[in-house]
Amino acid sequence: MLTPLSPTPELISALQNHETILVLGHKNPDGDSLGSQLALASMLRRLGKTVHLLSPGPFERHEIQHLGQQFSDQVPELDHPAGVLVVVVDCSTIDRIGHFADQLDDFTVAVIDHHASGAPFGDITWINTRAFSVTFMIHQLYAALDMTPTEEEAQLLFFGLVTDTGYFRHVLERRGEVFLTAAALVEAGASPKTAYDQMYGSRPFASKKLLGLLLSRCESYYDGKLLVTWETRAEHETFGEAIRDSESLYAQLLGTQGCEAVLYIREDQEKGCTVGLRSKDYIDVSRIAGSFSGGGHRRAAGFSYHGRREDIQQELIALFEDLVKG
Repeated sequence: MLTPLSPTPELISALQNHETILVLGHKNPDGDSLGSQLALASMLRRLGKTVHLLSPGPFERHEIQHLGQQFSDQVPELDHPAGVLVVVVDCSTIDRIGHFADQLDDFTVAVIDHHASGAPFGDITWINTRAFSVTFMIHQLYAALDMTPTEEEAQLLFFGLVTDTGYFRHVLERRGEVFLTAAALVEAGASPKTAYDQMYGSRPFASKKLLGLLLSRCESYYDGKLLVTWETRAEHETFGEAIRDSESLYAQLLGTQGCEAVLYIREDQEKGCTVGLRSKDYIDVSRIAGSFSGGGHRRAAGFSYHGRREDIQQELIALFEDLVKG
């Protein structure tokens, strides 16, 4: 089946014909999820729609903490739920929306996503696996509705775009359209400096201490092609979620000579952990994450695991043995 590169007619019709719209993103939201939600909500309000922003949270990550007050973690009471549209962004599986997954039966659900793996859901879907981010897709939606982003909306879209491309580090050859979109957003008022500072700046000193700890603990496998590090439950409770600087960690490790993949496991649950996967050139980590009911991109993916960190760590190290041979 061909990937729909432009917004589908069904999605456009649904957005135009519903007066009340709930815009929902995934748990542990990132810049792309929140940037997509906020820009889409602002655009729809300019069209005269009543919009409610929903998120399962939490808003602990440093770069998105200031956005949390704009979202509710509960579906509002609505007089006519059958006439309400729910737009879910940046979610390849329904479990990514957390407790909201059990509250959508009465609504028409539209999904806007760009992940290559997952289990599609919803009544209306626009999935573009070639899109760099969902904010990239929302920018296309503006054009389809004959609208132009405001300065604030452009900043939100740019932030989501650079979040999912690692500030363009993950853009491959012959994909210059990402820079055309970035240029259009900058012309509309987005500040690359502001987005960069939001992603990487003003980190507390403790974040550098945690980064140093994770780098010093890192283990090398298969002649340095796979690098593995982890964060214990005690360390997660000591340092907290807000100061974690995963992007800097991945950038440092992927920049190591000979490294093709990075595995980062965080014991952030009582009896489980979160697994982050990154690759440089030829390993599709989204397929690995998908096999554990997770998802993501070819070069950046992850999943949650219920069990001992040591067990999934050894399982994944063994799994990578054949993959890193290229």
